[in-house]
This record gives sequence, C-alpha cells and structure tokens, in this order.
Amino acid sequence: MPVRPSQEHPFLGRDPLDHGCAIFTVIESLQQLGLEGWTARLLSWLGRFEGLERHLEEHCDPVLSVRQILLRHVADQPRGEVAQQGLADATWHSIVHTIVAQPFVHVCCDWSMDGLRPRIRWDPIEHAFLQFVALGHAEEELSVWTPAAGMPCRARKCASLLQRKPR
Repeated sequence: MPVRPSQEHPFLGRDPLDHGCAIFTVIESLQQLGLEGWTARLLSWLGRFEGLERHLEEHCDPVLSVRQILLRHVADQPRGEVAQQGLADATWHSIVHTIVAQPFVHVCCDWSMDGLRPRIRWDPIEHAFLQFVALGHAEEELSVWTPAAGMPCRARKCASLLQRKPR
C-alpha cells in the first residue's frame, strides 16, 4: 500500500515509510530478526534491481516489496524474543522464498529495434539494471514485461545467491 506522507510542516513530504527511508527499514528489520549477517548480501542483491522501479507499478517496487516482507516477519516475531540460530536460519529461508516470488524478480527487459529480435536481454545475476540500461543504443527501445509463467529459473538462481552463507 503506497504511503502518502504529509507535505505540511514538519514532515515536508517525508515519512519513515516512504521510499527514501525504506532501505533503512530493511536494515533495521534484519537486525530485529537476528539476521544482520545477511544485510550486505541482501542489499548487494537488491541493488541489482535499482532503477527498475521506474518501469514498474508502485506495488512491484523492489525495495518497498522487500521492506514489506521484512516488516511482516518482524510483526510476527514474539516481542522481546531473541532469534536462536536455527530459528534465524529458517526465518531467512522463508524470507528468501517470499522475496524471489515477488513480481520484480520475474521482470524481463531487453533492448531491440522495430520489432526485431532483441539484441540483449537483462539478467540481474550478470548485470545490475542500471548497467543494463547503459548498454542500450539511441535507436533501440527498452522493453519491459513479465512472462505469464514468470522466471522460475531466475528465481532459483536468486534464491541460491541469497542463501549462500555470508563470510
């Protein structure tokens, strides 16, 4: 659900749940869940989708989607309970499973001209979205779509990447 912060003083259009603050909420939520060791991995992976939100509906925004998933897990955690390692691992597995099911993970993009076969397709494992955008030529068009069947192979690769133990 989109947040519409007050434009009046003292908020002046900012709100703790707006897009600019979402990444901080992601970090805080991971800490509250005892998953701070996964922060760098999640943020690095999420950064591969930076800029894609401009081409999606607001409810598909990568950072906002991940924030909402983490906030739900925080809300479901019993108050004052410190996560045990086994429980934290199960929680992380559940979070990753939910993240890779999000629409933004399954979005496809390509650069092509006048209905010709795409010259290059975006793979978030290989290129960050903004790197991919920079690969386009002036005469090409960026196409953004989601296949009806999703991208299950990409989702599995992303899950594997996110679940690899941090060093």
